[in-house]
Amino acid sequence: MSSYWHSIAYFFRLPFHIQWRTFMVQIPRFVPLSILHITSPKGPHPFLISLPSRKDSVIAIYVFVPPKPVDLEGNGDEERTRTGQWKVPVVLDFHGGGFIMGSPLEQAPYASMMSRELGAVVISVSYRIGPFHQFPAAIHDAEDVLSAILDTSGVSKAGKVLREEIQRYYSMTREMILNKKNKVHAAPHLEDVTTITLDPTRLCISGFSAGGNIALNMAISVPPCPELSLSSPTTFRRPSRALTRGPSPADTLSPLLPPNRAATILDDVNQPWPSLLPPPHAQPRMLPLLLFYPSLDARLLPHERPMKSLPNALRGDDKTVEKPRMPGLFSIMGPTYLPRKLRAHPRASPGLNSPENVQKNAAILLVLPEKDTLAVQSDVWVDKMNQGGWNGFVRFGDGREGDWDGHEGGSAGSAVPQSNDNGGLEVWHAPGCRHGWTQFPDTFVPKHERAERELVFARTLDFVKQNWKKEIPISNKHQGNMIQELRPLTIPSHFTGLNE
Repeated sequence: MSSYWHSIAYFFRLPFHIQWRTFMVQIPRFVPLSILHITSPKGPHPFLISLPSRKDSVIAIYVFVPPKPVDLEGNGDEERTRTGQWKVPVVLDFHGGGFIMGSPLEQAPYASMMSRELGAVVISVSYRIGPFHQFPAAIHDAEDVLSAILDTSGVSKAGKVLREEIQRYYSMTREMILNKKNKVHAAPHLEDVTTITLDPTRLCISGFSAGGNIALNMAISVPPCPELSLSSPTTFRRPSRALTRGPSPADTLSPLLPPNRAATILDDVNQPWPSLLPPPHAQPRMLPLLLFYPSLDARLLPHERPMKSLPNALRGDDKTVEKPRMPGLFSIMGPTYLPRKLRAHPRASPGLNSPENVQKNAAILLVLPEKDTLAVQSDVWVDKMNQGGWNGFVRFGDGREGDWDGHEGGSAGSAVPQSNDNGGLEVWHAPGCRHGWTQFPDTFVPKHERAERELVFARTLDFVKQNWKKEIPISNKHQGNMIQELRPLTIPSHFTGLNE
């Protein structure tokens, strides 16, 4: 209760231009679940779990349980009948919203589709956002949910709660269906399967926009970056902490966040920040990483970003002079979550990280709409990843000869064969589409964007199924995230592209 009143008091200390925008962008988080019967009629619909997190807080997660198993490798029905256990894949998903808005409810059509077609439990995370929370709060929440998924023995409180609540929901649903007089439409597995078990060996991580930033964060390890200076007028230091931890770490807060409302503290920049995912030699199965128009470089606010009408890969000779743009909602509200001094941190801008520090068994599908302020930085990141040996098919979608359609062709795409040392990077360009077009309701989506969405989601499902069947060859050269080998990261002082 005290935290609630602190939040209210903090809200009224904010400038009015932040207050009314905060009120507007928070509305989606209070929409009732019943709206999903309209926006996602096919289902399944989610139930909520309050997952225990660090510092005695909780994270709201929306859990979609599939209506029936989907056999991806064969012999599944026989195994389930024999053991009475359903080992279900997991998709961990993060919504967009620039870290200041958004809700898992907007992910429901996508999450339901992934759950139905893959037979997977989909977990959509309601991570903490600004202005009430500050970077790296969303990263911490994502790590805590991922940690609970990976905790196969349920030894942690979060891992235990996650598995118990999913089992309880499955048991209640199963009992309700089997007790009905008319069981014609009941899935056959319900008669024999009494236990549902998460199988993190078949894990997929996806994210949209800011959620794509978080998803990529889960698959990278950040080396020490002491070059990141944290001393500024907007930095608050607590003497007691400084005495116990030494002078190098700083308790860095948003300029709008008073010291007594510090929900999170940036980790020590002199220490590595590893990925929680097991190294490839411990888990060689491919990890599909689905990045839909992710935010890769946060150093520039949205109105400051260079923007072309098409990504370089589609129209490299575009010399149009850009017109100055006025700051919009995300430029005004964004600094309440991510202060300027922290934007170059590789957890805030994961595209600045070296390709060497990306999880080697991550098979990456990158989806890029052309009408996007993130398009240029995405192209720069693709070039950087390709130079680091992360290659794969490229789909342009503009009708050029040899263009890859997601199934055949591909001669117009990457000329370099995919390396055996990593999971590869596959790029899907979406001509004529806007940022967020995959999440908009059909009523607000033009015909060409709906058609493109069907194509990219069909490829997404195939991409996940294919990579869950693959394993990455393990060599002595790559033994997972060897943190002691990570080099300090050089932080550029100004924006000249992600290659610095």
